Amino acid sequence: MSYTDFPGEKTFILTPIFANSVINISKAGYFTQVLTYDYMDEDGDYFLKINEDYNFYTQEVETIKINMQKFMDSCINYVNDEIVSPKVIQADIDFKNNQLPYFYWIIVFRGKLKKGINVYKSDISEEELEYNIQSLYLLETPLVPKSVETALHYEIYANFVKYFGNKGEIVGPKEILRFEYK
Repeated sequence: MSYTDFPGEKTFILTPIFANSVINISKAGYFTQVLTYDYMDEDGDYFLKINEDYNFYTQEVETIKINMQKFMDSCINYVNDEIVSPKVIQADIDFKNNQLPYFYWIIVFRGKLKKGINVYKSDISEEELEYNIQSLYLLETPLVPKSVETALHYEIYANFVKYFGNKGEIVGPKEILRFEYK
């Protein structure tokens, strides 16, 4: 995988190794997601290029932001049967070390919540996972998770839901989270 498409530039091979997401759902209906993708860059050249060339860095950040927004636009998301439109408001690139870059995005949208049972649904393309993933949905009190429909593994707790999937498993074609507004 490479996000570099500038003529004359080196192509960087970034291998995805893990994806993590934390989504906060507020009682006002705001959904705020921090999505992180971890990569492996065996030779560490991406680290050097990002740190040595500010223009390259800013172009890469803009590219990952645009690409993630295109992906978000390809998914249909609903809150209580009304379509919502996730917006990527921030993206960045950082490093755990010179061989482990990670990209992250902040994504927001709002849905109309009601007292009683609420439903968040995401229609996504079905695909085989190329790496392990994990996602946490954190619900603000008085929101309480009730049930989940997903191809992923999940665990429901008092005020959050943990989803996870392993490389080679199938994700999609939909995810549904039902939660109560007490």
